[in-house]
Amino acid sequence: MASISGALKKRFLDTIRSIQPARKWKIVVVDAKSIKILSSACKMSDILDEDVTLVETLERPRQPTPSLEAIYFLTPCRESILRLFDDFARRSSPMYAAAHVHFTAALPDALYDELNAKLKRAGGKDWIKTFKEMYIDFQAYESAVFNLASPTSFLKLYGAEARGEVDEELSKLAKQLLSVCLTLRENPLIRYHRPLEPPEGVIYKSLPYRLAMLVQKELEDYCRLNPNFPPRQNPPQPRAALIILDRTTDTSAPLLHEFTYQAMMNDLLPIEANGTRYKYQFSQADGSIAEKEVTLDEDDQVYMGIRHMHIAECTDKLVSQFNEFLRENKQTKHEDAVRSLRDMKDTLANLPQFQDLKTKYSAHISIAQDCMAAFEKTKLNQVGTLEQNMACGETADGQVPKTNVLDMVPLLDDPYLSPLDKTRLLMLYIMSRETGVLDDDRRKLIKHADIPHDLAMAIENLPLIGIQLSKTRGTHKKKKRERSRRGADEDMPYELSRYVPVVRKVVEGHISNTVDPAVYPYTRPEDNEQAEKDREDAAKIPVSLRSTKPKWGQKAGASGPRMGAKVIVFVIGGMSFSEIRSVYEIANAQNRDVYIGSSHIVTPTHFMEDMKDLRKPVPQLPPIIPRYQPPRDDDPPKAMRNTPPPPAPSGTLAPPPLQHQTSSGSVHSTSGQSAKSEAERKKKGLKFW
Repeated sequence: MASISGALKKRFLDTIRSIQPARKWKIVVVDAKSIKILSSACKMSDILDEDVTLVETLERPRQPTPSLEAIYFLTPCRESILRLFDDFARRSSPMYAAAHVHFTAALPDALYDELNAKLKRAGGKDWIKTFKEMYIDFQAYESAVFNLASPTSFLKLYGAEARGEVDEELSKLAKQLLSVCLTLRENPLIRYHRPLEPPEGVIYKSLPYRLAMLVQKELEDYCRLNPNFPPRQNPPQPRAALIILDRTTDTSAPLLHEFTYQAMMNDLLPIEANGTRYKYQFSQADGSIAEKEVTLDEDDQVYMGIRHMHIAECTDKLVSQFNEFLRENKQTKHEDAVRSLRDMKDTLANLPQFQDLKTKYSAHISIAQDCMAAFEKTKLNQVGTLEQNMACGETADGQVPKTNVLDMVPLLDDPYLSPLDKTRLLMLYIMSRETGVLDDDRRKLIKHADIPHDLAMAIENLPLIGIQLSKTRGTHKKKKRERSRRGADEDMPYELSRYVPVVRKVVEGHISNTVDPAVYPYTRPEDNEQAEKDREDAAKIPVSLRSTKPKWGQKAGASGPRMGAKVIVFVIGGMSFSEIRSVYEIANAQNRDVYIGSSHIVTPTHFMEDMKDLRKPVPQLPPIIPRYQPPRDDDPPKAMRNTPPPPAPSGTLAPPPLQHQTSSGSVHSTSGQSAKSEAERKKKGLKFW
């Protein structure tokens, strides 16, 4: 699979490699936001292997290194611009021998003009050897998952008190999606969700349509300025598709208890750092208990093998893998096969020579045991069965559920069931009643379950995400509900895993050309014909017998080149781990590259917290990049024009004038038309990259 994290990593490393100073060694400088983007794709060792001696943070005090050139990866904001200027306006000498500046997104015209004026006055343009916009304003979460790192996006777009922030937030998301498309080297056809009949009594803001049109314009503007984009591929590939959904498309997915490993541990356990760090206790060889923190990422092959497995399969897989390791490593001197997670834990305590393996297996044993303990303690077997019946619209044997309320009341009475889980049940029940619930009945259920006021507000806010809350007496009209269970030909080994996220159905429908074009239209009418032509062309591509190897006995999608156009799914308002899992399942089943992204990743707890606050003002998060403070020295900086510029390496030209590549004025212009901005810059002797 063409990894989005690998594509982002390649862009960083190619940029670093492209800078070849005379003295070979160089320094990388990042700000507080760009370092998150960099670290989502690259390890420190990856960067240091490219003749980098040091990675420094722009906001922190740094030791001047005037003998080495620096590569800057910066956020296009005023704080970072001013700190960049300070580096080359120092009284003694510039911080570095030269600067190669790369912005993560388009630099606004006003900031470009401000920086250019400052450098010109101070004579600092001679030190700026490179000045580029990279368009990498997103984080790679996994090989097929990207994150725009905007945790308040849901509140801004769906909140009752955030009307004035919707346009600004959508514009920001569109610019970030442009970065995703450019990193994947795609100019995709864009589809979006458009419900034909929004439910009565709910607020519908047409968010997918509005975002789709903004992204379309961003891409058109970029391609107009860069006519060679996207680059040609060999062999030719059909255009990718970008499918834009929103949280109202599937309100059940972020509420359901998911019993696959990755989703379950993020729901039930205190996983930190957006699902990537976990602290656990383990037994040492001397019998003592120690605590350790482990990183859960795609470098952990044990985790990669089980993250999307059902928890029951997961424990069996761990035991099987560990027994295979014992057989392959005779030096372990362990003759008896382990039969349980407890046996594995005891055996690992006596294998000090395999520290890395011990750490990985110990972590996943602890996580699996903790998940199973929470499953038993909170009666999740009963809760999960009822949730599946309500979300799927049928029982495990295919019957219409008629006793949901009777099954739910004992669980609402259960003191071991948390108020959060009771609220999730009530919300799923209301969603299953497509014409809503009588106000009196809803209040009685909330009171019976002893739901706190803040969680009750999450229920009352359901109309803000497209759910009909109240039913009028005498209303018996009931729409035919589309069932969300797996098809007869799909593998469904567990009754607690019957629900299929809408994301999976939409992507499969797009690939098979069975999705309703009226509900999922393209942004441009002619794109429907283009998509059909791409499908016909893809079907005509011959398969070489020389390069085709037998694939019997292999898992679908396990090897071989990916076939067909890429599919990029974007969910406005947060994506759940069940939706992430669905994308990997489709990619393997269809043998093609499928990606999913959102403003942030939501667990059921996070989703409930957001639902509670939808009628409150959007909280102001502290800025990622600290507020700019001028250098402590109050004296004006010495004009840099009095200091000779760094000598050019032998055999090369002198440092070029400051160069700037921009997207169109509609993307970031504060002065109006892009043509005017370009003309003004050319008058100043600046040229576009």
